[in-house]
Amino acid sequence: MRPPLAAALVGFLILTSGCLGLTAPDQPSSDQRALDALNRSQNATADVTSYRTTVDGTLSASESDDSVTLEVTGNVAVDVAGRRMNATTGIEDVDGTIRTRQTAPKRAYISGYTAYTECARMGWERQNLSESRSWLTYTPVGQQLAVLNETNVYWRGTEVIDGTETVVVVGYPSKQALRAVPDVRGASATEVQDANIENATVTLWLDSETHRPVQAQREIEVADSGATATATVTFDFAGYDEPTSVRRPEFDEDEIWQLGCPGTT
Repeated sequence: MRPPLAAALVGFLILTSGCLGLTAPDQPSSDQRALDALNRSQNATADVTSYRTTVDGTLSASESDDSVTLEVTGNVAVDVAGRRMNATTGIEDVDGTIRTRQTAPKRAYISGYTAYTECARMGWERQNLSESRSWLTYTPVGQQLAVLNETNVYWRGTEVIDGTETVVVVGYPSKQALRAVPDVRGASATEVQDANIENATVTLWLDSETHRPVQAQREIEVADSGATATATVTFDFAGYDEPTSVRRPEFDEDEIWQLGCPGTT
């Protein structure tokens, strides 16, 4: 098995909206109720000053007779008013069968329209983000809303999440929809550029009163040179407009890579 496929898919799911090959079947038109709910949520999050996100997911990958299961966890603190974000993700090999390049927690930091992603070997990669998009788009809440804004969406009724009544909206984004949303690189392009995304689903649970996202889930299937991987990652959103501490990680300018992390270009 190629461990990079598993590790790369994790970064792809968590820190990006996706930009690889996916051919979606023809889809029926959007449900008006889903469109209305999405529009209300976009308006409700436009003036958010801060929030927090926790990440929890499982990834299974296989090739021939080999298989591996990875558990993914993460925490994100977003200071929207100050345009700063801290993100930390960790990967645990449940079966203990492989050692991925991302066994230690990986960190990302955004300040304004500059993003820093911790490299697996050493240092940090710097990425200049496009200022043509709202800054919120580069954060977990903004990513989910932006992706669903680029595809047909469907009403899936209501559901209670941790005591909060929510409305459920789901979308099946195509390659074009995913590519339309800017991202923060979370995995090397050389590791995932040949992978083919076979199915992608984004589900969003919106507070029925405040219209703000409560939870989101991404489900994805990827194939690459005989290897396959399936992942489900859930994002829980909380702490809207509450005091949030976001700090720049400790690294020096000579630790920053402008053209990608070592060994990935």
